[in-house]
Order: sequence, then C-alpha cells, then structure tokens
Amino acid sequence: MKKIVIKIGGNAATQLTPAFFDTIKYWQKQHYNIVLVHGGGDTISELMSQLNEPVQKINGIRFTTQKGISITKMALLGQVQPALLETCRANGLPVIGLNAESNQLMTGHTIDQDTFGYVGTIHQVNTKLIHSIWQQNLIPIIAPMAITNQGQWLNVNADHAATSIAKYLKADELYLLTDVSGVQIKGNILQKLTSKTMADLQEKQMITGGMIPKVNSALLAARHGVGAVHITNTVTQPGTIVTI
Repeated sequence: MKKIVIKIGGNAATQLTPAFFDTIKYWQKQHYNIVLVHGGGDTISELMSQLNEPVQKINGIRFTTQKGISITKMALLGQVQPALLETCRANGLPVIGLNAESNQLMTGHTIDQDTFGYVGTIHQVNTKLIHSIWQQNLIPIIAPMAITNQGQWLNVNADHAATSIAKYLKADELYLLTDVSGVQIKGNILQKLTSKTMADLQEKQMITGGMIPKVNSALLAARHGVGAVHITNTVTQPGTIVTI
C-alpha cells in the first residue's frame, strides 16, 4: 500500500486546483494512503502584525515567543486548517483535521531556544493514530506544531513537519509543494538534486532564503529512506526530485 505525504502552503485553501483534487481522488481509488501537512506562515505573520508581535526571521526560521505560540495556534488551528478542511470537503475529499495534541500526534523539543525561542524539531510521531485514520479511508490534514514531553507547544517548520511524518511513516513519496515548479538555478528547473550539488549551490549562494530549509528537509527525508522526494508546485508534475 503506497504512502504519500504532501506538504501544502498555508494559502492552499484558495490555491489548490481541480487537478490537485482529481489526483488525490485517483490515488485514493488506487488505495494509496495520503497525509496532508499544511503551512500557514503568511496568516501567522498577518495575525502577529495585528496583535503587535514582532515578526523576526533568522535563516528562514521564525523566532517564536510564548505569545507567538498562542498566535501561531490561533492562525493554524483557528483559521488555516478549518478553511482547508472546508475546501477539501467541498471538493469531495474525506478529510479530518489533526494537531500535535491529537493523542500526542507529534512530540518534539526546541532546536535552540536562545536563538529561535519556541521553535521545535520533531522526535516522535504517533504513526498508529495515522494508520487508524487511514483504515477509515480518511485523509488526515495535520498542522505543523509539536508538543514537548513537558507540555510546551512548539512552532515547527511545515516542510520539517512533513519530512518527519514521512520518515516515521516510511512513506514512498513526499511532495513539498511550493510556489515554483522546482528548484530553480539561473532560470532552469533542476530535475534532480543531490546533497553534493546542494552543498555546492549553497556555497555559491545560489540557493537562499526559504528554499534552504525546504531542500534540507527534502535531503533529510531522502536520507531516512523516503522513496522519492519532490519539490514542485503541483502533485501532477515531479518537479525537482531530491536524492542523497
């Protein structure tokens, strides 16, 4: 049974195409097991500005205070995920929304609290819960946050969350959807990207900003045995396939 994890952007509710929904429905008919992980960076930034919380990013990672965590939860669990669930249901997908607190779905720890605040990395995923949802022919839609063993909520990069879920599920494919059709170098989309090429491109500063955590997440997934990792703007095109 093929397992596919797809990371979609926070604005996905308004941007997903009929082709996306048709592809997911086709995969479901093939009895593939699918997980959607959503981002929400723009919504979080917008809400932070409204609530006078400074937006500060370091190497593409959002510095997150305790107030920032509350705002992130409001944005992801109160706005982004409900809108996405509604859109998916309206397009005929059987979906269920999950977050870190759903039966300890994602447990994590801070990356570097002094530098990034309450930003975390995931060290455990409750794969049994996901499997039980698949048995009901449902598609889980997961918010990118984790909780520490002490109960502290953590902000997690959505690409990293999708990568961790793919790793623990031993997924066959991981799609990291973005607003470009792949990793672009001098106007050309790379069909394949290896860790050696990535190191060279980063050194020459040809991969920068938000694409760095995306590619690093993809390489991590490939190293942990995820069959094929795609950086693309649609599930109907392979985009850049990342391998070790």
